[in-house]
Amino acid sequence: MIKPNQTDELLRVASENPTGFTINLTDFSPVKRGWAVALKDTQNCFGRAGAEKAIAIAIEKTASIVGGWHHDRGYYFDAVLIVEDEEEATRLGIENEQIGIYEIHTNTYKELIF
Repeated sequence: MIKPNQTDELLRVASENPTGFTINLTDFSPVKRGWAVALKDTQNCFGRAGAEKAIAIAIEKTASIVGGWHHDRGYYFDAVLIVEDEEEATRLGIENEQIGIYEIHTNTYKELIF
């Protein structure tokens, strides 16, 4: 269940981090390590409605982790799995039909071909 003001707080974080962010919704702290793998369920979630959907799915299916970035059409949001192992992250990325995964602590983007 989405808490009051949770969507507003996520939109604030997004506006302050247009190049991208990955946060824990419990305290809005940044995730600092691991591979970020977006869930297919939140593909093409943008704007306020997309933020609300990403929050709901993150609460249900991840450890309340959401990522996002700004693109031409506005802010995009994803429910995100954080995985330590690159091989597992790659497998999950392919299963979720992602074009790439991102290692947070090394700022490394890995393109996926599936």
